[in-house]
Amino acid sequence: MHKYLSIVILLLVSISYAETPVFADPVYIQANGSNINVGYGGNASPFMIDWDGDNKQDLLLGQYDGGRIRFYTNTGTHYYPTFNTFVYLQADGVNISVSYG
Repeated sequence: MHKYLSIVILLLVSISYAETPVFADPVYIQANGSNINVGYGGNASPFMIDWDGDNKQDLLLGQYDGGRIRFYTNTGTHYYPTFNTFVYLQADGVNISVSYG
């Protein structure tokens, strides 16, 4: 019983000292020095992944228009990514399209 009481007290003390997180203002992701815009009110689904195996996080960006997927290669570093132009992801020479809307 003492063991469980100690755990409950520890949890209550931890919760009482918890601080509300403070987030920085959002920033737009840029490519070629301009904010990325996929149209249609900015509906997009960004995902960071090392797509090309160079140990830097690249950007995959789904867009509402036709469900196409943009691939932006990270030409910067892992912690300070830089994106330039994009290509649409393809399979057998055809743009990949996923459900959208």
